[in-house]
Amino acid sequence: MGMHTTRQNRMSNFELLRIVAMLLVMFGHSHMRIYPFPTEATISQHSVVSFVEIMTGCFSTMGVGIFVAISGWFGIRFKVEGLLKYVFQVLFVLWSIYGVAILFDITELNTTGLKISMGFYEGYWFVISYLGLYLLSPVLNSFIENTSKRTFQTVLLSLMLFQCYFSWLTAWYDYYNGYSIVLFSIIYLTAAYFRKYPMAWIERYAPWLLAAVISTMAVIATTSLWQFGHAARQIRDDNPLVILATILLLLCFKKLRFQSKTINWLAASCFSVYLIHFNPFVYPYLMSAIRYVYSQYDGIAYGIMFLLLLLATYIACTVIDQARIFVWKKTRLIHLEQIVK
Repeated sequence: MGMHTTRQNRMSNFELLRIVAMLLVMFGHSHMRIYPFPTEATISQHSVVSFVEIMTGCFSTMGVGIFVAISGWFGIRFKVEGLLKYVFQVLFVLWSIYGVAILFDITELNTTGLKISMGFYEGYWFVISYLGLYLLSPVLNSFIENTSKRTFQTVLLSLMLFQCYFSWLTAWYDYYNGYSIVLFSIIYLTAAYFRKYPMAWIERYAPWLLAAVISTMAVIATTSLWQFGHAARQIRDDNPLVILATILLLLCFKKLRFQSKTINWLAASCFSVYLIHFNPFVYPYLMSAIRYVYSQYDGIAYGIMFLLLLLATYIACTVIDQARIFVWKKTRLIHLEQIVK
């Protein structure tokens, strides 16, 4: 999800991580909407099952941050063509969906629909926030490349404390529930720091540290739900434990070494999967399908069917996105031919 970074040859381990991240986002947009966290009574009666459910929710919270962390790890390189490609992708997908929705009488031509087709919809907050990160990336990259390690640590820690206090802990200045250019900059810089100053012991024990962080979040959330009826603000992107878990997951995937054209092909449409499945003219149909699965299955059977439905949705969106990729390549080719002439 988001614009391309400096990678020339796509590394399939990180491309797979992007796919996993998108599935986590889809999980948060679907299962978490119809299956709320366990109540005090449920936790008391089914403590183990409740803990696992809450832990799953904690794990899924990393979805958005992973995309930003990958960008920070490789570094965004600002290019006009990259900016145009991003805008083209957003508008092509949204206008196409709106056109099809009008054609099949799902909606009609009106002001609300036009706003959605331009990306002015609260569900597309990522579109605006990542665009802001892209525009800010030259400043962030200059800081990363030219500052000392001590200054890097000081600035990163200061930003983290600022975000923790004013957004995560107190919600005094909430930045749209923590989703902001400030949060994206923090995640971007954190990932860049771990790449520029690698710590061997953290990379070596990343899987175990990740399990420990997610478990800690789940324990805090479960205890708080049991005692106070809320998750103690654990299931939020601006939770510092979520940011730490995101970096640890990235380090886990960094160890993988493989190349797969299929994985790279699926990952290339990752951002479009987000734009399509969460579009207000598409999303209700996805939720209807998930509610049906939820009503027909339970336990492990539900988990399998739900995962298959998410995978099918992802693949369907990827196939649909081939039209956008084709048009962009043709448009870019025509532009290059004009330059040559």
